[in-house]
Amino acid sequence: MATKEPDHLLSGIRNRTGKVILEYVFLNHTRCDILDQTRVVDSEPRCVGDCPIWNINLWNNAEQKDSQEMILKPVAMFENPFFHSPHKLVMCDVWVSMETPSDFNTRVGCTKTMNRLDFDPVTGYRPEKAREPWFGIEQEYYVINDEGIPCSYDPEKFNYDTLVMYNHVGHPHNKNVGLERELSSSHFLACLYAGVKIGGRNRENGPSQWEYQIGPCEGVAIGDHLYMSRYILHRLAETFGVRVSFRPAPLPGVRTIAGGHLNFSTVQMREEGGTRYIMHAIEILSKSHQQELFKCYDPSPDSENTKRMESQNTEHWIPKVDEFTFGVGLKRSTTVRIPKLVDMDGRGYFEDRRPGSNMDPYAAADVLVRACILGDFLKPGFEYLKNLCLPD
Repeated sequence: MATKEPDHLLSGIRNRTGKVILEYVFLNHTRCDILDQTRVVDSEPRCVGDCPIWNINLWNNAEQKDSQEMILKPVAMFENPFFHSPHKLVMCDVWVSMETPSDFNTRVGCTKTMNRLDFDPVTGYRPEKAREPWFGIEQEYYVINDEGIPCSYDPEKFNYDTLVMYNHVGHPHNKNVGLERELSSSHFLACLYAGVKIGGRNRENGPSQWEYQIGPCEGVAIGDHLYMSRYILHRLAETFGVRVSFRPAPLPGVRTIAGGHLNFSTVQMREEGGTRYIMHAIEILSKSHQQELFKCYDPSPDSENTKRMESQNTEHWIPKVDEFTFGVGLKRSTTVRIPKLVDMDGRGYFEDRRPGSNMDPYAAADVLVRACILGDFLKPGFEYLKNLCLPD
């Protein structure tokens, strides 16, 4: 199938009215499904605050037996790679009323946690220097068919327990790879056009598996950018006649797993000598109740990410549920990794390898800050680690 550059995703129809199209993007109760609704305004919004609040009828339970009128509040605005500028994509969160967020609106809680970094009303602690938390996410996904199976999956021809495809071009496992690479490339360009902070992409090791990286983004913006990148990918997949899946284990019992590794730093970690802050944050993580993080790293009702981590078919690359390990430049069963270049430079970030590809980025960023900076989940006896404030 022929592919299309972002500037030609629609036909040459031109809008001569001067009006502007806003495509509102939002989530439902699953925090995985992405929805949209389109409206027209009279002029180009200069900032997200110029985008009007809207209402939507939304199914609010898994059985879809009931719908409720809710409110969409715009929180982030991007250029539109489908209709092109001046038209916009508008990320929204969902509210039951003007004062009450929906119970699946994790952006509100994430915002409160990021505000605690400036002043923590729980402890009364106010840092002398701003934390400026940065996040990056390595988003893996599968290109799948209508049955939910990776398009190029061929267990009769290939042994996926030993096959290595990571970063390869010209690999014998080449079914569908041309279309998938073009989908990945179109997504990359469309995100750049939109202003989504996409940093790279690569072929992954599973059949029809790919990855892209989002970030660095400060605070709650990581969720805005990751969800918008997923939305753009879903939209493009429709034009290619395929679907994409962010499930951590799309084929249970087979070595097809997908992660959403979460990279994190504060300004202190990024400055000279920042390794000591990185090590302190990792120590706090290691002394925390891990189940609190697991719950926020996986929004699926059947804990699919835990199944990914418990799988016997993932060899040594996946962190274990029941143990905490870290290493420099190591990925073998590693919970938290310090990249080799970070160690050499003495500053930078660390990577938590536990989140699944289906992660809710708002919830994941929220819980990681609460765990390794604010110490909300420390086990008894380790309260002395609570504040990431080391003597100079």
